[in-house]
Amino acid sequence: MEQTTNLVSQHFRQHFEAPLLEELAKCPVMDLPGGTQLRQEAQSQVRYTPLVISGCIRVTRVDERGRELLMYHIRPGESCFLTVTASLSNNFGNVNSLKAICEERTVFVSLTDQQIRDWNHRYRSFRNFLAQLFNSRFAEFFSIIDNVVFRPVEEKLADALDKRPRDQQGQIAVTHQELAIEIGTAREVVSRTLKQWERDGRVSLGRGVVVLKK
Repeated sequence: MEQTTNLVSQHFRQHFEAPLLEELAKCPVMDLPGGTQLRQEAQSQVRYTPLVISGCIRVTRVDERGRELLMYHIRPGESCFLTVTASLSNNFGNVNSLKAICEERTVFVSLTDQQIRDWNHRYRSFRNFLAQLFNSRFAEFFSIIDNVVFRPVEEKLADALDKRPRDQQGQIAVTHQELAIEIGTAREVVSRTLKQWERDGRVSLGRGVVVLKK
């Protein structure tokens, strides 16, 4: 308990007042490896929301044909906009098409939907936190719309690769499917574009690896 209290206080004392920090310290803290799908952890229905301490969670929307579109990432000090909204309205129907996956080892505080409604009513600091979260996510959604609708695939793909970390050999560990989700297109489109770039000498390709050439 003391370890959890210290962990919560260290990461969120600038966001929340002391009574709320005390309540947060009583919440379960989850430590999940990269690749874990949070919906599986939530069993049949999402009834909790992560408040991230470390790591990163990727949230995507899956359509009826199984195609995925990146919605946003949840990074340290952030929470999930869509499950917060569902919790406040006590209506989880709109989150059924979401998928949340830890991109790396991720530690987060698990908040129930009842706690979110309760704290939104009782704590000004929590309402301020949610307002900031909503503002940042709306700005991100506008960016997604611009990215998907107005920018050509080649430009989006080049930007996505440029932003990803490289190892000492200059290799970028990423699959074509991951890139497709990130830029909002089909995996076949990404594969076709990368193959053309490989023929043009712009990249070299391996299994789950892309190397950009100067």
